[in-house]
Amino acid sequence: PPPSKKGEGAQAHNNAPSSLGRGAGGEALAPDALRYLLRFLDAYDFAPEATDDEVQTGAPKRLISAAVLGLIFEKINGYKDGSFYTPGFVTMYICRHTLRRAVVRHFAGAYPAAAAADIPDLKAWVAEQPRGQRPALAAHFNRLTVLDPAVGSGHFLVSALNELLAVKSELGLVLGDDGQRLPYRLKVAHDELLVEDEDTDQLVRYRVSAYDPTSGKRTVAAKATELQRTLFREKRALMEHALFGVDLNPNSVRICRLRLWIELLKHAYYRPDSEFQELETLPNLDLNIRAGNSLLSKYTLAEDLDYVFRHSRYSLATYRVTVSAYFAASGRDERQPLQELLTLIRADIHKLLRENDPLVRRVEETEALFAMAKRLNRDQFGNKFDSLDAQVFEPRRLELLLAKQRTELIQYEQAELFRDAFEWRYEFPEVLDDKGAFRGFDVVIGNPPYIRQEELTAFKDFFKTRFATFSGTADLYVYFIDLGMRLLADGGELSFIAPNKWLRAGYGQPLRRWLAAKQRLVEFVDFGDLPVFPEATTYPAILTMQRADPAPAFQAAALATLPAPDDFDAAVAAALVPTDATRLSEDGWNLGGAEQQDLVAKLRAAGTPLGEYVGGKIYYGIKTGFNPAFVIDETTRTRLITEDPGSADIIKPFLAGRDVKRYQQSTSTSYLIFTRRGIVLDKYPAVQKFLLAFRERLEPKPKKFEGEWKGRKPGTYKWYEIQDSIDYWREFEKPKIAFPDIAPILSFTLDTNNNYLANTTYFLPLDDLFLLGVLNSKPIDLVFRSLSATIRGGYLRFFKQYVEQLPIPRATPEQQAPIVALVEQILAAKATNPAADTTALEGEIDALVAALYGLTAEEAAQL
Repeated sequence: PPPSKKGEGAQAHNNAPSSLGRGAGGEALAPDALRYLLRFLDAYDFAPEATDDEVQTGAPKRLISAAVLGLIFEKINGYKDGSFYTPGFVTMYICRHTLRRAVVRHFAGAYPAAAAADIPDLKAWVAEQPRGQRPALAAHFNRLTVLDPAVGSGHFLVSALNELLAVKSELGLVLGDDGQRLPYRLKVAHDELLVEDEDTDQLVRYRVSAYDPTSGKRTVAAKATELQRTLFREKRALMEHALFGVDLNPNSVRICRLRLWIELLKHAYYRPDSEFQELETLPNLDLNIRAGNSLLSKYTLAEDLDYVFRHSRYSLATYRVTVSAYFAASGRDERQPLQELLTLIRADIHKLLRENDPLVRRVEETEALFAMAKRLNRDQFGNKFDSLDAQVFEPRRLELLLAKQRTELIQYEQAELFRDAFEWRYEFPEVLDDKGAFRGFDVVIGNPPYIRQEELTAFKDFFKTRFATFSGTADLYVYFIDLGMRLLADGGELSFIAPNKWLRAGYGQPLRRWLAAKQRLVEFVDFGDLPVFPEATTYPAILTMQRADPAPAFQAAALATLPAPDDFDAAVAAALVPTDATRLSEDGWNLGGAEQQDLVAKLRAAGTPLGEYVGGKIYYGIKTGFNPAFVIDETTRTRLITEDPGSADIIKPFLAGRDVKRYQQSTSTSYLIFTRRGIVLDKYPAVQKFLLAFRERLEPKPKKFEGEWKGRKPGTYKWYEIQDSIDYWREFEKPKIAFPDIAPILSFTLDTNNNYLANTTYFLPLDDLFLLGVLNSKPIDLVFRSLSATIRGGYLRFFKQYVEQLPIPRATPEQQAPIVALVEQILAAKATNPAADTTALEGEIDALVAALYGLTAEEAAQL
């Protein structure tokens, strides 16, 4: 049967076929499945009206929900471009808070007397204005600009549309045909726009008063028509003037337009002038919702358009009027000439901008020099050429230079890189000021694509020249944050849901530096590893910033559990704490409350960074390049040594990261064939024979080889050698402090069994029990959690870039001695029984280490 609950509808969609009559893989759909799909869709109402008869005879079908519709569209579009459906509670939260602040700023900018703290204050100001001024205020409201630069299926823009209408209604600026406020309330619930009668508090729905099936004639009450016409007009105005979106995927663009049209259809109405036979026509959205690569533009936002419009055949006013006329056009015949005119205007802008391009200027200058060189002779003006003149005006040199520059210009202008480039500088005249300067958008919202840096190789050279946040290992979302902030008007706000890894990852350092120095942080809501996006593990966070001078503080929250959608706002509000922006470090951001920030700062100031303490000797485990050949079990080890006792010299006990436990001496059950650089394989015939079976998979890839390679990465190593040079290999055969690269808690231990370690571990070549106790202590745990990226399950990443920052307290031998004694007791207990409870002993170490940092009792209690 068709789903009976909203949640069931959304879940059913996830397994729905991708096209009618076909399965997701293109196979023919079973008749029962096709019948189910049709019944599923039939369970929802796509029509804008209900008749009184329907209401009297039974409950009408419910309108298809935004959640179901969004999931359907995302399933059609797929996730290959890194886009995922954003849950409604996220889009609603971002739009509600960001847009409400933006509306307040929008009115304060145009009406100084309207300066207000929030929407209720602004509402009071609007109520004081003469009624005759309300149409002008309503029109000004519609000029707020909202952009999603990776628009996908349009979910954010739909949520923004609904929130803007709710705010406009709250301000009393949803006006009827007579310019007066309508007696209805608009509000958003469950990502849907609801209309309530102010007198009865009842939900209102457009209804046909009477319908004659024989003649097909309808009758609609005048009050119902006015309400529906007003809502249609309001939605249309916001879609045409306030909402903008760009996406690389043309299918996403089409789906976004369709999604907005469907939202508009919910308030479509039968026109009285057609005797209620024809619905009002839908607007054109192809100017506001555009296809293109948001991150790629030939021209910067600083290009001089004032010069362009002074020399163009078309003025900025003509450009704007043409756009407005295009929106107002009612048919293809009216749109076609306007579309052609817009094409001419944009081509003229491009032509004039090109004339100022440095590459074009350089070619023109060389052409002029070359022409001059061909005309000059050595005796012109009675002077001989000196050596410099001869060098500058030597025709052959200039001819070759000109050919090179022309080639570079052609390659640049025809580069595949710019095939889908989107020119923010002039594509949206609504965000240009009266002189053509780029004013920017009031709000930028969205969910940037999740695309890893390995897939961005073709774009990195360009990104390096355009983005201050560039890092060779940064994922795509970093550049969307950078772009989004630059696309904002002064005072505008950006709010994205994006991965949180930039907070502490090395590639996030340029972004952290840029944000702290140039932008104003407003709010940060960290979901950690909570399943906001079930389709992907993304560690998302909501980042909200304002294009304004940095402020000393902002609000931050770390959610431990995922609240129910209806409770999300309240849960975030309860979790938000003031955070000191001035204490954010380039090395990584700690977004705890002020007390926690103070404590972490005190701990870091009271110690020596571990990297300095160990003289930079934080070593990485061994990466073989192909473990099935080099990592063997006990049986294989025994066999190889039996065949050739000399094999024992190069077969070493081997631990992976999962084998390294806190305070435990691990016994190896795996072994490493350690054929390091310089080993002569002929001396070990049994090992040689064993490795020969894997030779194809062990050969290093030749430098100039193209195509798929079955062996290992390029390098100077021999086919049988360990892939990477391990210059510090002798340190494995000494006592050392080892730790895994991923663990839920601090997991440092002392290895005295001469184990070799895999590349999922790190180690310090020291036999230092005092250091071991400090590294496993609560003060270090607090600091490390402020530095390290956290992944699903609460696991920490023990990368060198984090570990080397850990502050080791200064201590005399007398202060170290009790900690050493306690560590010896713990190691002995764990050696006897790995499950031994050493909590009390570890607590004593925590207290001693806290004292070394100079913590008060109150501060130690925070650990």
